[in-house]
Amino acid sequence: MPVPEISAPLPRDILLGVLALSLLTAPLWAGAVGVGDPAYTYDRAEVTTTDAGIEYADPEEAPHRTPISDSIECAGWGGDIRACTFEEHLLEEGAIPTGIHATNPNSTSVPSVVQADYYRYVQIENTVYEPSYSPNTSAQREDGMYRVDMTLEPVAPEDALYWVSLGGDRAPSVVAETAREGTTTTTAEVDVPETPIRLEDETYYRVYQEREVDEPSTAESGLRFLLTYVAPFGSLFIAVRLSRRFHVSDTGRQNR
Repeated sequence: MPVPEISAPLPRDILLGVLALSLLTAPLWAGAVGVGDPAYTYDRAEVTTTDAGIEYADPEEAPHRTPISDSIECAGWGGDIRACTFEEHLLEEGAIPTGIHATNPNSTSVPSVVQADYYRYVQIENTVYEPSYSPNTSAQREDGMYRVDMTLEPVAPEDALYWVSLGGDRAPSVVAETAREGTTTTTAEVDVPETPIRLEDETYYRVYQEREVDEPSTAESGLRFLLTYVAPFGSLFIAVRLSRRFHVSDTGRQNR
């Protein structure tokens, strides 16, 4: 029985084939591991309730110009000056008339189309208030309808913080990890909720992105360029050489 002929360069050809495949897929795994990608760092600041209302637990570690929640106006770094000025004026006046009228003197709601939905609470002079509406029974029109006035109703800071917070199980994974563990770095930018994250132990943390983004070094950028654009051409070159080698080897066997 004839013994099959084994070509000596076969192991080397196999290694070259594996190398060609690796170079061909280099753009995929380079992107998967984040070679040459910018690094985004996220951190947390604890939020708590005190006699001063809702505030950062450590003012020294409070993120710069970052409100505690976009649902609590005038808390944190100051808030919208127009909204805060108006709400302070409303608090001083006690009530401000609106252009809305209601038939029910006991109603405390108004059509949603006339309500601002950009904040649910406002914090003024260490007290948290909820904007509300109340029919003025002393301002009744001839048709029997009552004028609706804007008012502010005090609420417990603990309740307000709970309702504006987002449960850790509903937050993006990077945000939840940062709230639980602290500083986190990732190569993918994350959309951070602009409100505290509520953890299982009923603690609250405001997660935020550091202002500085760590850009890749020149070496990392160069490596990413090589893996993305040069490596596939190297794979093509090796594949062509291997195809020629197999073609020559097969032709030699046929001639014998």
